[in-house]
Amino acid sequence: MLRRLLLACAAVTLVAQGPVITFDKTHYDFGRITPDRKVAAKYHVTNTGNALLSITQVRPSCGCTATVIGKWSIPPGDSTDLEATFDPRGLKGGVRKSIEVVSNDPKSPAVSLTLEAEVVQEIMPSVDSVFFHHVPKSTTSRTLLRYASGNGEPVQIVDVKAPGAPFLTFAYRQEGKDLVMEVAFDGRKVPAGRFRGVEQATVHFTNPRMNQLPLNIQWELKPSVQATPAELVFQDAAGRELRQKLALKQAEGHAFRVTGSRCSLTGVRVEGLGQKAASHELSVVLPATLKAGRYSEVLSLTTDDPDQPELTIRLAAILK
Repeated sequence: MLRRLLLACAAVTLVAQGPVITFDKTHYDFGRITPDRKVAAKYHVTNTGNALLSITQVRPSCGCTATVIGKWSIPPGDSTDLEATFDPRGLKGGVRKSIEVVSNDPKSPAVSLTLEAEVVQEIMPSVDSVFFHHVPKSTTSRTLLRYASGNGEPVQIVDVKAPGAPFLTFAYRQEGKDLVMEVAFDGRKVPAGRFRGVEQATVHFTNPRMNQLPLNIQWELKPSVQATPAELVFQDAAGRELRQKLALKQAEGHAFRVTGSRCSLTGVRVEGLGQKAASHELSVVLPATLKAGRYSEVLSLTTDDPDQPELTIRLAAILK
């Protein structure tokens, strides 16, 4: 009985004779910071145990660095500092990072320290890209975006440049400290033969630290001549001639001619070409010479419509 009691007391003594790692705080909040501002947080580390505390590793997550300032081995009752540095370049919005501290504390061999910040740009665009989809060539389409102030100073634009895009215009107005910009796309000014594109505009600001931002603009004109169906699918036995109807309609009711056709699949022909009308019903014919198999091709039609000199239709065939 006495032997057991002595062993129990020895075990309690062994447990008590150990290092204990203690931090003044385990979380640090930097609040709002700009992307060009590196920040650092200090965590005060104390050994509140009664044996030597050894910090063996400090593992920061991606995007920050951390190291012990001073001693890695801390006697009982003594302290040191751990510093974590965070670089917010290339980041925006709420960010949270962690640092794992590994020591010989038997109860807490790995402690996670955290830090967070809200990374705000001095000028914060609501979007980086704008899209104009299926815009009629005879109209002007508009869209709005906002440049919000992230530093409390008014956002002011010097100019906006979009080289090679005379169909784009920009207007802007102040709303408090933010700036609202309208991007207008005029389909009538798009050069003949262009139906879609990607333009790169540059917005110049008075802010000396953030004096320009790119704006990506993607656009696509609504087809002047519309095809129904948009894709022709043939599915039948090989060795016979196959036909499908293809209807074409001019969106504004103007008469036009289909002047020619070509297909990536040899032998395909189109019947009903050459007439002048606002709508056409053509026949697309697959030759009987095609062998069994799967085909994925492109049929191109040329027209005398100045806004749609060419249109393409997908053609697929499954022949058994």
